[in-house]
Amino acid sequence: MEITIAEAHNRLSHWLKQVQHGPIRITRHGKLVGVLIDPEEYEHFSQVQAYLQMINLSKTLRESGITAKELYRSEREELEDRG
Repeated sequence: MEITIAEAHNRLSHWLKQVQHGPIRITRHGKLVGVLIDPEEYEHFSQVQAYLQMINLSKTLRESGITAKELYRSEREELEDRG
């Protein structure tokens, strides 16, 4: 479903009830500017994003050749130096 900013502004509570039926795209002059989604769907997207970030970090660490033990030791020393 797609609505304008004016529609979103004028009937926000109505549209918030409608997100259970699917995302609502908000447009300004025909250009997408935002999306209203169900809180559970938002939580799912957040979890997927965190998972993808962990995969990317794991790949970066693997490519760097640093071990988990070396990373832990380095970070611990840095934190101790700050304290």
